[in-house]
Amino acid sequence: MKKLKYFTVLALVIALVAGCSSKPADGGATGGTSTEGKSKVVVATDTDLSTMDHNIATDGTSFIAQTLVFSGLTELDENNMPIPEMAESWDINEDGTVYTFHLADAKWSNGTPVTANDFVYGWHRLIDQATASEYAFILSTITLKNADAVAAGELPLDELGVKALDDKTLEVTLDAPCDFLLGLLAFPSFFPLNQEFYEAQGDQYSLSPANMIYNGPYVMTSWTPGNSYSFAKNPEYFKADTIDVEEIDFKFIQDTQSAMLEYQSGNLDVVKLSGEMVDAYKDQEGFTNRLQGYLWYLSLNFDVPQLANDDLRQAIMYAVDRETIATNVLKDGSVAADGIIPIELSTGPDGKEYRETAGKITNYDPAKAKEYYDKAKAALGKDVSIELLFEDTEASKAVAEYVQNNLETNCPGMTVTLNSKPKKTRLQMMQNGEYQMALHRWGPDYADPQTYLDLFLVGASNNYGKYENQKYQDLMLEATQGESARDSQARWNLLVEAEKVLVQEDAGVIPVYQNGGAMMIKPNVSGVEFHSAGVDSYRHMKTN
Repeated sequence: MKKLKYFTVLALVIALVAGCSSKPADGGATGGTSTEGKSKVVVATDTDLSTMDHNIATDGTSFIAQTLVFSGLTELDENNMPIPEMAESWDINEDGTVYTFHLADAKWSNGTPVTANDFVYGWHRLIDQATASEYAFILSTITLKNADAVAAGELPLDELGVKALDDKTLEVTLDAPCDFLLGLLAFPSFFPLNQEFYEAQGDQYSLSPANMIYNGPYVMTSWTPGNSYSFAKNPEYFKADTIDVEEIDFKFIQDTQSAMLEYQSGNLDVVKLSGEMVDAYKDQEGFTNRLQGYLWYLSLNFDVPQLANDDLRQAIMYAVDRETIATNVLKDGSVAADGIIPIELSTGPDGKEYRETAGKITNYDPAKAKEYYDKAKAALGKDVSIELLFEDTEASKAVAEYVQNNLETNCPGMTVTLNSKPKKTRLQMMQNGEYQMALHRWGPDYADPQTYLDLFLVGASNNYGKYENQKYQDLMLEATQGESARDSQARWNLLVEAEKVLVQEDAGVIPVYQNGGAMMIKPNVSGVEFHSAGVDSYRHMKTN
């Protein structure tokens, strides 16, 4: 085995973050809160916390909370680079298929050591069919040895390519090299799990702070669903001396105007802005804006007979005015989606940003929308009535109403009914196939187009609409598992071609916009790390 220590390894993962420009939000001299001499930051969130079980979670709000209380083998720094966390160093063999991680001396919050077996157990639970995790696919994404066969129940869990060589040494074996592995290991699905504690909790695990165990910088101290959840500094965290803020509170406030009143009253330190509020506060101290990796799109349920009509899908594609949605409806720094892959996600082997290579493959054209709709109506024998499912946030409501107007105006005769649900309910309905068309988002788990394109593979747990196209399937399988998977440029070319099949040729998904991130952050609060690929981090905040 050829020994390549951490600092040498960094050269292998530059592609993970090239093209990304996230920076921590820094401030000046006012704001922040203090309780009995302890530093504290209070954050407003417009979506409720769904789960603290990192093997079950699928949404960004839950992932952010989990990164506060858990630590993986690596974490992302303020520039999106993977750096050591639970793994203090690692070796990689010559062909990039065997990683040997050497763990730091760290403890769980109950004082027991964090061991290599905790990672093995966590990954086993993730892929176990009994867990039914929607993120089990991510072990196949990194080409972990035997992941597909284990996920299908064809091989036992102990045949998965992750082994504890001893308490402090973890071996990960891949079927093929994975350029983005080190960065992806910072993602919550790859966090460890203490087997003894988990099994003692049974079906109560992670339902309340009393049923959780932590190895990260914070512990959860309270959780009131629909209201708030709080964290305190973890004294057992192995790098506790690097953690500045001692308490972090998250308050669930859907109305952004109400949140801003709380911010102005000194009760909040971090709030999200939307719509007209962006114009009102953009010149004030503490305003920050950045482009997020979240890509919002219309998910189409192919079990709905009318959506199987190619012309109807193309009509919807051309009818949506993405530029106006981003610029005039949202006003928060969002941009129109040029495809299903966002901008500033990743850079190809040729040094070009993905969208520069792939180009713009969405268009707003009312005339073509009407033309395609007329053909669809002729084939279906009637006008189309369709329900649009969306979550009950201000931004989603505004976008859904505008999409409704777009479709009914540009496809004369079409009727769009709006169905607003809380995010958790919306996701459950989509998982159950209980929808026709839904406004849905995906945030990148890692800096590569595959994090989006994998969603639409046959059998993928997040392929809620059951999209299926053999040409797309063949392109993706060759890019990820064929000979092209070992040739970076060939793989990249196939991903570009696959996206065009999915979006342009097939209208299998309707991209809408890429999230902006307009926020107010009290000037004395710094260290909120924005990651265009991965999970935003509140682990390293500081107050002045």
